[in-house]
Amino acid sequence: MKIGLMIGADGSQNGLEDVLNSAKKAEDLGLDSAWLANIFSYDAISTLGLIGRETNAIELGTAVTPTYPRHPVAIAQQALTTAAASSNRFTLGIGLSHKLVIEDMFGLSYAKPVRHMREYLSVLMPLLRGEAVDFDGAEYKVHGVQFVVPEVIEIPVVVAALGPQMLKVAAEYADGTNTWMVGPNTMEENILKSFEAAGKNEPTVVAGMPIVLTSEIDKA
Repeated sequence: MKIGLMIGADGSQNGLEDVLNSAKKAEDLGLDSAWLANIFSYDAISTLGLIGRETNAIELGTAVTPTYPRHPVAIAQQALTTAAASSNRFTLGIGLSHKLVIEDMFGLSYAKPVRHMREYLSVLMPLLRGEAVDFDGAEYKVHGVQFVVPEVIEIPVVVAALGPQMLKVAAEYADGTNTWMVGPNTMEENILKSFEAAGKNEPTVVAGMPIVLTSEIDKA
């Protein structure tokens, strides 16, 4: 088990320099990873590229970047650039977001989320491996696209998934999943078994949860 820190989930109100310093402090303290939320402030993938240039060893990842507003070709190119900037310490965490954001705020259809994610990963994963993509789906039609970024060895991809259909898609296409406030029973009985059923016995499972470290339990 590795222990990391999520930063930027508060909207990064103290400025970009504060976000960078939080990641550098996490590395100085010996934490294994720093995860950046993508809400309504700085773009998480771009910011982690900057963090990657100012840190040396800490693993970096998005928790998570919404898929709907970003074409998989665009996010693949951005992720490859950030992986190169961080010396292959970058994990791309993606997710659907929520109907409230995608449909009500952005004006995009949230009608077929499982189909959307399956098609999205069908385009994204080969591109991250440096392969050419030829894909025809209901939402995406991509042909002859290929990126060459020589510094990148691999980019692990984790998908925010909890329901059985989304877990099945994540297990089939991705390297793991990113969770938020999920208990041990759900983790073992639902998430891990979904990946085991797909032949992946050691998936990357990011367990996100709010934590207060204090000796004043009553006040907390």
